[in-house]
Amino acid sequence: MVEFHRIWIEQCAAARGIGEEFGAEKAMGYLIGEKLLNFVRAADTHPEFAAELPKFVAAVKRMFEPDQIREYLENIRRVGPFGHIGSDEEVEFMRTAGMVDPDPLSGAEDAILAERIKELLLP
Repeated sequence: MVEFHRIWIEQCAAARGIGEEFGAEKAMGYLIGEKLLNFVRAADTHPEFAAELPKFVAAVKRMFEPDQIREYLENIRRVGPFGHIGSDEEVEFMRTAGMVDPDPLSGAEDAILAERIKELLLP
C-alpha cells in the first residue's frame, strides 16, 4: 500500500535532481511552491499528513540554506506547477489563451498557504 503521507521523501529526492540540473530556484519552486504547499493543504484535513509535516519542513531546511529559502519566499510570484516551470510571459500567454483558469478564490487560498509556509520555514 502506498503511504501518500510519506511522498515528501520522494519529492525531496526529485528536488535534489532539479537543483542539480536547473538550479536552486527551480528546485525550491518545485518543492516549496508546489509540493510543500499541497502538503500543508492536505495536512489541514488529514492527520497522517499533519504528523509528517514537521519532518517534511525539516528536510526542506536541510536541503537549502536559510538565505536561499528567505530569498525565494520573499520574492515568490506564483505557486503551484506554474510557479516554477514557466516564465511570466509563458504563464500570461497560457492565461490569455484560456489554458489556465484564473480562480481568485484559489489564488487567495494559495497566498494564505504561502504565508503559513513562511512561518514554518523562516526563523
